Amino acid sequence: MMETENQQIGNQIKPQTTILCSICDIAFTPSEQKTLICKNCIINQTDITIGITKEGIVNYCRFCHRYLRPPWTLCERESKELLSICLKRLRGLNKVKIIDAAFVYTEPSSKRIKVKLTIQKEVLNNTNMQQTFICEFVEHYQQCEDCKKEFTPHTWGAAVQVRQRVDHKKTFFYLEQLLLKYNANDKVLKIEQVDDGLDFFYKTRSHASRLVEYLSTILPIRVKQSKQLVSHDASSNLFNYKYVYAVDLPKVCKDDLVILPLKLCKELGGVGRVQLCYKLTTIVHLIDPLSMKCSDLSIEAFSLYENEIEVYNLKTHSHEFTVIDVERIHTRNLNESYISSSQNAFLPKLTKLSIIRESNNYLPITIKSHLGDILKPGQVAIGYDLTQMTIESLEDISNYPECIVVKRQINKEARKLRIFKLKRLEAQNVMEEEGAERKRNNQKKLNDQEEQFEEFLDDVEKDKELRKNINLYRDEEKIQKLSKEDLKKKQKKPPQQSKINDDDNEWQDDDEDDIKLEDLMKDLNLEDKPELAQPVDEAQEEINQFITKLEKVTIEK
Repeated sequence: MMETENQQIGNQIKPQTTILCSICDIAFTPSEQKTLICKNCIINQTDITIGITKEGIVNYCRFCHRYLRPPWTLCERESKELLSICLKRLRGLNKVKIIDAAFVYTEPSSKRIKVKLTIQKEVLNNTNMQQTFICEFVEHYQQCEDCKKEFTPHTWGAAVQVRQRVDHKKTFFYLEQLLLKYNANDKVLKIEQVDDGLDFFYKTRSHASRLVEYLSTILPIRVKQSKQLVSHDASSNLFNYKYVYAVDLPKVCKDDLVILPLKLCKELGGVGRVQLCYKLTTIVHLIDPLSMKCSDLSIEAFSLYENEIEVYNLKTHSHEFTVIDVERIHTRNLNESYISSSQNAFLPKLTKLSIIRESNNYLPITIKSHLGDILKPGQVAIGYDLTQMTIESLEDISNYPECIVVKRQINKEARKLRIFKLKRLEAQNVMEEEGAERKRNNQKKLNDQEEQFEEFLDDVEKDKELRKNINLYRDEEKIQKLSKEDLKKKQKKPPQQSKINDDDNEWQDDDEDDIKLEDLMKDLNLEDKPELAQPVDEAQEEINQFITKLEKVTIEK
């Protein structure tokens, strides 16, 4: 049914048409809604909350009372920070306009959070609809990262990371034997082996600092300390840290060729730029291959000129030389100031060597050497051939030796006659890779490391000074395989009457410096079963004799 109403516009009266709503039968103006339904029925029949999630989950850490935003944020209940976290959990709010948002009180023990939202949206023909609803969130317990660190049982509290950026592990083999000899690794929890060194893990900081102090007495090291907060008790003001000591060794090792910058040579007293490292203690010991004078380089000076110092290792730049003649340099032919110099540690061992090399068409070359007590005519020596090495800094050096002899070569067949062995640390290799190609690389690294350890054993066998800080153990398997003649050579000779030692006397025989059976320690293995003693065998024989006598006895009736 259509009705008309009069509407006054200015001085004119315009009739207005109204119709009845098809749902509630209430008259309304159709020009406003442009539908057959009134405005109230449209609101009652339409739900603008469709598509908006009314339930959600909020991650809550019960120990530190923080909510996951992310990141983990400390919020009080019914705070604006918690309200923003809850609203971000709802989907579909970008299609409506939020008019109001407020919390509805709930008990904290219920683990429920209720938020009352008022939204607005245009539904039909410029009709804005406003609706209020309640969203409910459930608190789910989840440990934050900081609380995980606090409640995880940490097996170590301090770590010592020993690193040396070189291509070989000669220094670490020596360090390993020192730790075993003096029992400096008694408090260690575990040892991990990486490409550039070793990692030692300890329970407390004091145990790790003790290892660092011991390393500072045997090697030139640089130490950096860092710590990380694990947990914090605010009530008692207690902090739990993890400590890490980064121990860095210089990139020079024993038998390495070192080229010093000109400024450092002047600071060391005008030494030559080409030097050879013959020992590594708390300082770097160098020897000039031309003048045979020794100099000491501290770790502070090495660190200052580290980028200018060039180091070449013997592993990749080694050459073989055949010794033709060995002529001793007598002290009477030397300068008095040179003899009285406290730096000249190789004064009794200075020689003139005549050597030949393959690259020089086997022409003899005469050089100075500090290995007079080791080398003999006919032996093969290993060293550096500077004429075959590509070193750009040698162009600026006017005087340097052509060849530098470092040590005597040991025949690989002689390794089978080795009667000693060394103990090793139980280290875990954490750098193992997976895959077929990577497994081949791991096997190659393992073989290379075994070859380096065999070379270290060669140095131990021929270097008497190196053996002073190493425990040598009897290798019973190899000793049993030796013949009687080889076994006699490995035993000490009876003492003879010693002669007066002068500087002009000949050097002692090289076999006297070899390792003898009497110098070795017997390895103690608690799992071995003790052998039967001799008295037990004698008692068994007496029992057998008594049984035979009983068999001969005849009983007469």
